[in-house]
Amino acid sequence: MKDTVNTNKRLMEMVTLQESVIEDLTREVTKMKGGDGGPDVGEALIKELSEARSTIKEMEAMLRRPQDTAVVNPPSSASAGTPAVKVDPAAAHRTALQESCDKKFGRGLLDSWFSSPKVVCDGGSSKVVCYTHKHPWRDDVQSFCVGDNIEVDFGKIKGVHAVDKKPARGRGMYLNFEGGAFGGDCEKTAEWGNVRFMPHADLALRTFEAGRSVGGGRVEGSATYLLARDEDSENAFHSTSDFINMHMVMEGMGIDRANVLLFDLMPDGPFKEMIDVAFSKGGKSKRKEEYGEDKVTFRKLIFHLESPAGIIFPKIGVVGGKKQLDCRDSYLWHGYRERVLRAFQLWDVPPPRVPSITLVVRRRTPSKNVGRILSNEAEVTAVIKECQLCTHQVLDLATLTYREQLEAVRGTSVLVGVHGAGLMNVLFAAEEAVLIEVHPHYRMDRHFRVASRMSGKFYMPMRTRERVTCQGSSDNVKVDVEEFRRVLDGAVRMARSFDDGISECGLKCPGGILALDNGRDEMYSKLGVNKESRPDTRFPCG
Repeated sequence: MKDTVNTNKRLMEMVTLQESVIEDLTREVTKMKGGDGGPDVGEALIKELSEARSTIKEMEAMLRRPQDTAVVNPPSSASAGTPAVKVDPAAAHRTALQESCDKKFGRGLLDSWFSSPKVVCDGGSSKVVCYTHKHPWRDDVQSFCVGDNIEVDFGKIKGVHAVDKKPARGRGMYLNFEGGAFGGDCEKTAEWGNVRFMPHADLALRTFEAGRSVGGGRVEGSATYLLARDEDSENAFHSTSDFINMHMVMEGMGIDRANVLLFDLMPDGPFKEMIDVAFSKGGKSKRKEEYGEDKVTFRKLIFHLESPAGIIFPKIGVVGGKKQLDCRDSYLWHGYRERVLRAFQLWDVPPPRVPSITLVVRRRTPSKNVGRILSNEAEVTAVIKECQLCTHQVLDLATLTYREQLEAVRGTSVLVGVHGAGLMNVLFAAEEAVLIEVHPHYRMDRHFRVASRMSGKFYMPMRTRERVTCQGSSDNVKVDVEEFRRVLDGAVRMARSFDDGISECGLKCPGGILALDNGRDEMYSKLGVNKESRPDTRFPCG
């Protein structure tokens, strides 16, 4: 492992040097464009240098990944966007349960997706390959497809995306495609009829015109990802299914960023900022309108692995059910988390010095009366404030930008909230963190138990026994304050031991015990707390 790390360090230094040389050459070529070579030669050289820079960036991204996966085929100018072969030396040291979980949620799942490519169109300058997988908890086979040199006729793609209100779930979320909207210089193989395309991809690919001459007009050289969101564009839980899928496809193909098209009728939604920053080449996603009615040939076109194929949906282990609640620490969940935090420069963030409690709430507005509302928020907040030598905040995430949400949650070691999509932010909390999820009496979902475990966090549930009251389609959830105090005490007791903390107490902590932890001294003045004297800890006997 040490040799691998040292080798990768040297490779990273070489990559950085190559990137610097390419930048210098680009500047020189730009100056020369008006010289003997002429503007055409200058433009061609700049384009080649740009492609070389993209390849260097992809190599750099792969070298930054966890080093217990060795990349055998790193991307080059010829192979970028082609699935990389990986070996996993940790596989020999897994238990049967860990091996099973890896196949369902980890590198094993990634390998499975790319192990049996099905060529569905071939024989010319174009090619379409589909990748399939069957999750053990689903009865159907899921798929995504990748095309080389595929022409898209944007004049044959219809539909105007919503701006504010999302369309009803179903067919109304999808774009409409006329015959010949997609085409390529290849012939359909027998596999074309054997692959079950995902819902949005099926609508698009059934218009595919084989044997079509391509490349005569506009060309898009960057790998392009058609992100068709078919669950939601607002809900953090549902949207994460799309995002982890997109991360997995890019990871498997050795692509760090792509030309991302929001390829649906959904509004941009609150997560567009994340799509732009964490997934999109140039830091900005696109819509079909940016291509007008042009015919565009895409050198690499990826049809989204749609959310029904996601790995975020828990299945409760009941009689006749398919148990999926025993796994934790998913390679793909951790990889998605790292992608987002690195993109927003929030990866290397010091952990909170004292327990940092964040209460996530929903509040009704004149335009939105949905979801579960904490009816005794003031009482719950008062309990949180009882915590000695702690910090706390109350957040309505709907009022924050995506970056603001990340920044607020990143320094959280105890995240608290009623069951709701905002708890998906536990992925981005401090490396050691606890999620306290309040279940209303009528909910049996385990969404955020799975999210906590898969991202390496601790999970502490509590259930309300008092029935909710209704206000339209929204409900008021009242938390038993004494029960909440006991749960929070346990969570804080854990949080005081995170990182290098050694305070052996919970919510209400004797000052003498707190004083034993010298590592928190700078927090006393910051929080306006007086430090008490240390108790005598000398061994009294003998």
